[in-house]
Amino acid sequence: MQFRSFGFSDKGKTRKNNEDRYLCNEEERLFLVADGLGGHASGEEVSQLAVECIEEFVIRSRSSDDIPWPIKYRKDLSSEQNRLMAATTYAHHRICEVAEANPSMKGMCTTLVGVVIEGDHLAIVNVGDSRLYQIRGGVIEQVTRDHSWVEEQVQEGVLTKEEARRHPQRHVLTSVLGGKKKGLKMDVSRAGISKNDLYLLCSDGLYSMLDDSEIVAIINAIENESLYKLGLSLVLEANLVGGLDNITVVLLSF
Repeated sequence: MQFRSFGFSDKGKTRKNNEDRYLCNEEERLFLVADGLGGHASGEEVSQLAVECIEEFVIRSRSSDDIPWPIKYRKDLSSEQNRLMAATTYAHHRICEVAEANPSMKGMCTTLVGVVIEGDHLAIVNVGDSRLYQIRGGVIEQVTRDHSWVEEQVQEGVLTKEEARRHPQRHVLTSVLGGKKKGLKMDVSRAGISKNDLYLLCSDGLYSMLDDSEIVAIINAIENESLYKLGLSLVLEANLVGGLDNITVVLLSF
């Protein structure tokens, strides 16, 4: 299926550095957003390392059968789901190794959301609270589920989604790349693609400023315009209402 892509990242209105990184590799059909955790060591370095490691593994594993995989192949997943899971595991191990070898980088970690276009499906991986949204027929749906304390409370019925958006512990994550080498928790999933679908990968700097209804309102208002205009409009609006964090968007239009 034919597609177009666009990515953009901005440091926001209050942060000195941009600890987000993204990748739009159309040739490999690989798209990533990583958010180095603010307040932790080397946020910029760890998100960049995650993106580079995943891209490296995807490319090398496609070109050679001799590349060792850090996971066992799962027959219940597609080939690209397995590849994304292996690439993410490889990135996690590499981040932990770099942190162990460099005391100044101890504790560095990052979130990740990534997709590979696989025919008429997306293979999806996510760790932490960077998100993938689907916009179909003017309706927005969050595809991934956050690995966060507040999301657990929402699933248990303790908090509403709106309460979770404003909760003081909304930034407490239950899984990240980096940190402890053992116990990595990631979600690997798959989504079907239909003609005129739009998919949005983003860091929490976008959705913490704009709720789902506000995001889709911007998209629906300029849906026939370029992805460039759409991506910049989302970032601009997030900045206009505060821009309290780095803001990164990657758009995929089919």
